Amino acid sequence: MAKTVAIALLAALCGCASTGTTGDRQATAPSAPAMIPGLDTSDSLGLYLQTLRSLIEGDAVVQADVFRGIAATADASPTTTNRLMLALALATPTHPSSNATEAQRLLSELLASGDALLPEERVLAMIQLKDVEQRLILDAEANRLQEAAAAATAQRNDRSSQQLQAALEENRQLRAALDEARAKLDAITNIERSIRERENADPQ
Repeated sequence: MAKTVAIALLAALCGCASTGTTGDRQATAPSAPAMIPGLDTSDSLGLYLQTLRSLIEGDAVVQADVFRGIAATADASPTTTNRLMLALALATPTHPSSNATEAQRLLSELLASGDALLPEERVLAMIQLKDVEQRLILDAEANRLQEAAAAATAQRNDRSSQQLQAALEENRQLRAALDEARAKLDAITNIERSIRERENADPQ
């Protein structure tokens, strides 16, 4: 479902993209993803859609190759287009190199860079940033709940351990008391036996 929504969203944005990019807008495709029928890759968002589809639908090898290409291109030529491509790739949650925190940072920087982004790119960046922020909030809440559950389990285990130790100590004390009572009973029995023996040995 997430893959379908991502592709549909990017396709819709491509429909409103302007054509013709020069200078800082130029970017080199990091790989050769499978072509999407009817996609005009001259659109300013066409390259984003084409590359991100490879990250969304490609197998593990394709995903790794595409992301390496994106990262290397952004590092060698940090144009607005290449940096946005990297930010979008990091924001895509369907491959091992996804990093929502780094995507949030890069998208925020790009959106704060004034008119560097084309209008349709700004819309795309804003949508992706909102999505990343929501995922980070959900991840933080999930981690909080996991930590709370782990703490509750540890507390229960600690309480159970304390109860077990208390029960063992009580059992030890009861055994000691029983042993002491038996010893006293044996002593009384021995005294009584001794008295009877003396009485039998010295009749009046």
